[in-house]
Amino acid sequence: MNLFKDRLLIKNPKVIIRKEDTVKNDFYFEVKKLQGLFYRVNPINGKEVFFLQALPKNVFVYVPEEGHGLIITLNLF
Repeated sequence: MNLFKDRLLIKNPKVIIRKEDTVKNDFYFEVKKLQGLFYRVNPINGKEVFFLQALPKNVFVYVPEEGHGLIITLNLF
């Protein structure tokens, strides 16, 4: 697979997770530190964007706490 040629390997990234508050019928965000190795990627074409859209959020794709791009798990490659 020739996706994300400029991917960056990162260790134990901090990510933002959206949480639902069913009592207040609202949502909020938490910062979570993931354990292990992940890739930080920046999609640059439609093929990469469609690939990321098909993945479950907060399972294989995460939003980094700071900076650009997305955090994805290593086992996708």
